Amino acid sequence: MGNIKNPVPVKFFIAVLFENSSVLETIIPQLEKEFGPIQWRSPIIDFTYTNYYQDIGEKLKRIFLVFQELFDPGDLASRKILTNQLETQSGDSYKIRKINLDPGYFDGGKIVLATTKNFSHRVYIGKGIYAEATIRWEKGDFRPFEYTYPDYASKEYRPSLIQIRNLYREDLTRAHMNKTI
Repeated sequence: MGNIKNPVPVKFFIAVLFENSSVLETIIPQLEKEFGPIQWRSPIIDFTYTNYYQDIGEKLKRIFLVFQELFDPGDLASRKILTNQLETQSGDSYKIRKINLDPGYFDGGKIVLATTKNFSHRVYIGKGIYAEATIRWEKGDFRPFEYTYPDYASKEYRPSLIQIRNLYREDLTRAHMNKTI
């Protein structure tokens, strides 16, 4: 029998899909109010991988917003519920939502995303939310699973995912140094 331990804190981010940058800039203060300061914004990447999000727009873009504070991965379900509420609030009489907010984290070995949709490779984490290990860090690079979304497996996302990893490692080092002083 193993000993029960608290998990190591993880690096929280939100992968945002949007068409209109003013919608993004309007929602950022709300995200910072809920999750704290944004530590880093990725470059904006054109999103051409699927038409699944046509309800948001036709010329979608992706940005990763990485938050400063490390957090307990057990809080992911609550954060997904909150981001879903913010998505709904972005809508109007023409569109149900104008933005897609996918919260996730990096824990040193994998990127985990939260979703409301169950599937064979997803695990229920409570409150109607599932989680999936979307892509793993292995042998010095991110490596996809057979079910990894094409955008997360793409070369275009790699620099952003590596930056999330680098920020996490720096934050862990800083947190460890502060404990030993």
